Order: sequence, then C-alpha cells, then structure tokens
Amino acid sequence: MKHWTEPNGIFLIQIPTEWQYLNPVVEDEEEKSPYSFQPYENAKGCFQISCYPLDELSPKLADQYPNGVPSSTWRSYRMDDSEFCVHMFFGAIEDQALIGKFIYDSNLENDGRINAELRVVDDILKSLVIVPPDDRKLASDMDKLDRFQGALAASYDLLDNAIESDSFIEVIAVSSNQIDAFLRLSIVISIQLKNQTDEVPLKYLFQAEAERGLMERKIYDDALKYSVITDNDHKELNSLYKLRNRVIHRYIISDIKTRDLPGIALRYIEASEKVRLILRDLENEQKCCQYGIYGKKFMKFSEPDDEAVKRLFADVNDKHLIRKFARKITND
Repeated sequence: MKHWTEPNGIFLIQIPTEWQYLNPVVEDEEEKSPYSFQPYENAKGCFQISCYPLDELSPKLADQYPNGVPSSTWRSYRMDDSEFCVHMFFGAIEDQALIGKFIYDSNLENDGRINAELRVVDDILKSLVIVPPDDRKLASDMDKLDRFQGALAASYDLLDNAIESDSFIEVIAVSSNQIDAFLRLSIVISIQLKNQTDEVPLKYLFQAEAERGLMERKIYDDALKYSVITDNDHKELNSLYKLRNRVIHRYIISDIKTRDLPGIALRYIEASEKVRLILRDLENEQKCCQYGIYGKKFMKFSEPDDEAVKRLFADVNDKHLIRKFARKITND
C-alpha cells in the first residue's frame, strides 16, 4: 500500500501501490473533489472520494459534535442507472463530511473482479485518517516533497536515454534540472537544520501554474547564502548556466559548435554528481535529528523493501505517463 494525501492536507488514505491517482493525469482536471483512483492496468471500476467541512454539509451533526465526530461507520447506498452501477459511501470524521463512490459499467454487475475491487475500496475507506487542522499544511507540503522526489527519480530515465543516444543538448538540459533540484532540497534541509524545525519552505520545492517561482541563478545564490556550496562552486554553476543558455537558446545564432557539446555535457554531469553528494551529506546530518524532512519523525531513512521500491516506481510512472519508461509495479 502507499499513502495518498488530500492536496490540502485534510486527510490521508492508503491505496494499493498498483492504483493510480487520476486527477493530475486527465488534462485540465483540477486537484479538487472528487479525487479519483483506479488500477494502473485492467481497471474495471473507478473509486472517488470527496471531503467537505462538516458544518457545511451536515450542520446538525456539527452542532451535535462541536469538537468533531470521534469516529464514523461508513453507510453505503446504491445509485445505479441503465449504464453504470454506483456504490455510494457516506461518513463523518472529526470536522469533515466524506462521500465515496465506486463506479463501474452495469454490464460488470456481479463480476468477480468488481467484487475484488470493492474489497479494496472497503480497505481504503477504513484506512482514512483526518489530519488535525494545525498539521494540514505540513501534510500537504510533505506530499509535494514526495512528488518532487518522484520527479527527480524520473529525470534519471531521461538522462540515461539522452546519454545512450548522444543527445548532448538533452544531457545538458536534464543535468541542469537535477543540479537545481539537488540544491533546492539541500537549501530546505539547511534551513531546517538551522531553525530546528519541520517547516518546509515550499517555494523551493513546488511552483504552481502561473506562479512566479525561483529561477536557477537565485537558487545558486541561496545555496551560497545557506553555505550549501562554496564560492568556487557558485562561480562554476554560473559559468555552466551561461553555457547552457548559449546551447539551448543561441545554438543557431552563436559561434558555439556541436563538437563543444560533449565537453559541456560532461562538466554538467560532474557538477550534478558533486551537488548530489552535498545533498547526501546534509541528509545524513539530518537523519539523526528529531525534526526535518529526513529526521526521525518522518522515517525517510528506513531500510527500503519491495513495497518501498514499488511506491517509488509508482511515483516515477506518475511523472512520466508514457509506456516507454513505465516500471512494472504489479505482482502478476
């Protein structure tokens, strides 16, 4: 199983590693209720879950439990029509009213595979935990960290593919992305170590659509500011940045030659590995702390097992969404 966090940090559920969160997959689909899930392969039905403030959806129940509903038994109903069968689930926990749905084609009624997926839905609903209001921002931030790390892992597929095909411009582009990512995560850890806090400076790990984020050279400056890199590292990264811009934006209109690209790509790969090792050292420093994203509280340094590897593969698949790089995560 893998945990899934409601985008605003309101609740957590456990879903099978073989199931995919669909909202970001569908073009133009916003990350808001209902949140949809189904198996990556051979899906027969689709599970959806929504949450609403209890005082909006059920004010009488909210008045009855001013400190929040202590526990909930899910009530189930059917809302079928000629095309689809719909199992409805209603529950209330703490300050949230929850609605679940499992939808499948009416032709599959009484199909054993549907019954198997319904049992999974029952396990998902039983796993639901409401996050205390004061911890919801941290829960949401940690979810964005997980996506950040999944995307970073996925970037190695692109890098390996570029190296194998001698696509030096792509090697330069991906390596520069990786350097930026390593530095961003290093800055976050450095800030947490300095302030002895769990708080995640999210501006370094996530940039929403239409949001003006931090540019690479600002990341280099902040990495120097927080003593993540040295002055010489800072100069080398800025030198590479200028070369990268010439390659990507002015290859045709400048005097740069194709024969120059392998050397620039090699410099980028070497710089990326150096920055990765800086990040590794910061992770190792934080793992002994009681705070921070790699501290003991979040158990990021637990020994990886088969389920942990499958969860990482699922995150990588969710980033790629193309069959060429798909990792097998099912047991069959």
